[in-house]
Amino acid sequence: MHTMFPWRPPLEENWAARVAELEAIAAGGEMPDYAATRSVANQQLGPRQQLRIERLAKRLGKTKGNGFTRIELGLLGNRTLSYLSDPLGAAGLARGLLISAHEAPYDGVAGFAFSARNCFERGLDAVLAVLDESALHGERPLLDRVAEDEAVLEAERIASAIAEAARSKTGCPAIFATLPPCIQLTSADIATPGSIARFRLRVNMMLGDGAAEGRWLMWDQAALASRIGIERWFDPVAYHSAKVPFNVELCPLAADNIASLLAAKSGKSARALVLDLDNTLWGGVIGDDGLAGIRIGQNSAEGEAFIAFQNFVLGLRERGVVLAVCSKNTDAVAREPFRRHPDMLLKEEHIAVFQANWDDKATNIRAIAEKLGLGLESLSYVDDNPAERERVRRELPLVSTIEVGEDPSFFIDRVAGSGLFDHLPLNSDDLARANSYGGRAAVAEIRARVGNYEEYLKSLEMRMTISPF
Repeated sequence: MHTMFPWRPPLEENWAARVAELEAIAAGGEMPDYAATRSVANQQLGPRQQLRIERLAKRLGKTKGNGFTRIELGLLGNRTLSYLSDPLGAAGLARGLLISAHEAPYDGVAGFAFSARNCFERGLDAVLAVLDESALHGERPLLDRVAEDEAVLEAERIASAIAEAARSKTGCPAIFATLPPCIQLTSADIATPGSIARFRLRVNMMLGDGAAEGRWLMWDQAALASRIGIERWFDPVAYHSAKVPFNVELCPLAADNIASLLAAKSGKSARALVLDLDNTLWGGVIGDDGLAGIRIGQNSAEGEAFIAFQNFVLGLRERGVVLAVCSKNTDAVAREPFRRHPDMLLKEEHIAVFQANWDDKATNIRAIAEKLGLGLESLSYVDDNPAERERVRRELPLVSTIEVGEDPSFFIDRVAGSGLFDHLPLNSDDLARANSYGGRAAVAEIRARVGNYEEYLKSLEMRMTISPF
């Protein structure tokens, strides 16, 4: 199971003792330390550790305390979803959530969507609907485009009814799981109207369009299944014998993927990415190797991997994630590749806060958070050096330090897989967020440099314009 979460840190040697302390506090009816609880849940857990964190999550759900955001989640499907409940609790702890999952009666989709009764008998924060095509009525004879169109419209009608029922009965949005890929008979299935493969693709696009329009939210089960591999994701024996929609052994991974979406919905996704420089954005050490000696660009496979990672980081910025630099280096030397290296994609204007000095990383990350006006929990950190990662985890447990490893070829996979940057459908405010945080940081630097508050206000050169409506 430890390979399910390669972006998490390895299991600590004293992990069991730390969990025992938290369990004792919870047994007394109190909420243990928030950061410590997140830390033990957010490690590369094996099967035994997974079960222990699931039990801890159940206990914490009955206690009172601050820090964790409580989520009441309804599970609705035409297959068995009970295997998800406990893993969702464990996954929530790793992301600052206390998730209580409530499963609707088996195959209760129609009853929830079209009857007056609320089968959950409570208010909820979200209803997760995991359906397969057997719940989406409509005949689809092969090559019949009209029938296929009508089947997709019927699927949309069912989704709309579920979304409306969620709003009216539980006061919350519906989250629809996309349909995972199927095992195809031929490569022509996607081009064949009425085929299962083509129908699933069209339904997923319909769900995506509905999410973009704000009608519901979406959990992209299809993307996760594709990443894992459909042969591993789908267990035909369990599907037919226990009506389980995917491999039970993968429930912790599915739960973590769902929890990342719930964290985004709750405002707990990462808003800033703090980056080391040497061997993180380029190969080599700029202070030792010089501008011509660092490895970046099309001159090597390693250099291409760093360019790919920089391009990925720029994509995060386009989605509103603010970028910062935290490097043990002389400031002028650290900035040189951004200014002069022809293959650098990242430029100084992309970086909201540039902390390059000889202070320790934890001190600099605190300074970055202060300049951005963000809490430490909103920051994620990427560094190729395992010793630096461990020190930041120890001193700043609320900062999400991603276990990217030392090979840049895997940086994108680890950062994306972490789910820290999951988000709801984007809007124009999201796209402008990175620039707005950059403005905050610039103002903070001016204020620190000026010192006197009156002089600081004068330095902003603000002007007021008064005009009628």
